[in-house]
Amino acid sequence: MKKFLLIGIILLIFISSITVNLVECSSSTSIHTGKISGVIKAYWPAVGFKPSIARIDILNTGLFTISSSYGNYILNNVPIGQHTITVFKHGYIPAQKIINVIEGQKVTGVDFNLRVMGMGIKEPREMMGGVGYLGFNLDIQPFDNLKVRQALNYAINRKALVDKLNSKFDRNLVVAQSPLPPTIIGHNPNLVGYPYNVYKAKELLSQAGYPKGFTIDLYYTKGYSFLEFITKEVKKYLAQIGIKVNRKGKKSDQLLNMIEQGKLPFFVMGWVADTPDPADYLYSLYHSKGYSNNAHYSNSMIDNQIKQAWEIIDKADFVQLIQQIEKTIVDDAPAIYLYYYYYYFR
Repeated sequence: MKKFLLIGIILLIFISSITVNLVECSSSTSIHTGKISGVIKAYWPAVGFKPSIARIDILNTGLFTISSSYGNYILNNVPIGQHTITVFKHGYIPAQKIINVIEGQKVTGVDFNLRVMGMGIKEPREMMGGVGYLGFNLDIQPFDNLKVRQALNYAINRKALVDKLNSKFDRNLVVAQSPLPPTIIGHNPNLVGYPYNVYKAKELLSQAGYPKGFTIDLYYTKGYSFLEFITKEVKKYLAQIGIKVNRKGKKSDQLLNMIEQGKLPFFVMGWVADTPDPADYLYSLYHSKGYSNNAHYSNSMIDNQIKQAWEIIDKADFVQLIQQIEKTIVDDAPAIYLYYYYYYFR
């Protein structure tokens, strides 16, 4: 499995009767105030609770501080008295604690474990999704050219391919249009990616300077008939626009190492939504500093929007921004999204 990224929890702190000029990010303690500190953790399926970076908002003040990458946070100069702290993260069940602050005292160990919907005893299973795709390395020619990537997207008949996969391998896959599976908040079911259009594919390829196509290696994990079938079908589709595909099967560990080292131009991959928060999910794959940004995709606007998404509390605004990010990534075509699949976790 891939590395797990410890990022992106949005923490909303409701502190009643707070005075703006007493809320600071300094380490000092003002008169008639105290401190609150703790660690925030969010549940990652198949991994457990992992510390996360947190945004902490103080209600009605507009002031905030950011926890460390280890999930630690400190609220300085909190007025004495009883306060309710609510921790919120999109896709997770909110958590609350009532804290009594004594003058000059530091209240430590105010920790929060955020659980995913469906983790209760009565409903221990939750369905999540993933996406199967063909990844491009944008640092390697010709995939540094947007029109080339878009051309290959138009060249593959996703529906026909998914129908064959479902029939041949008894699957229940769904045609993909974007990196976000339908089970994750913010997925746009109305987003239209790249409908099958050989003429459009040839036109874009010619505009990119490859009217006769080119030869490329497509890497995949060998020993899996499902993946071998996909690469054979992709080879047929791309041959229609003059692209010769050499299929290169590698052992799983070897393939992943080569992808992580940035050595492969074109590869078959899958990604599981191991967090219900799409901001975490998109950071991993498409933030310029994402741990699993195997496409070497870099878009400063996307970087900033993902950061903004972690800071948004309102669900409607959050979904709107996630869908903007989703569309921009699809337009930039860092991959060919083939199908969505589903799984359950406890």
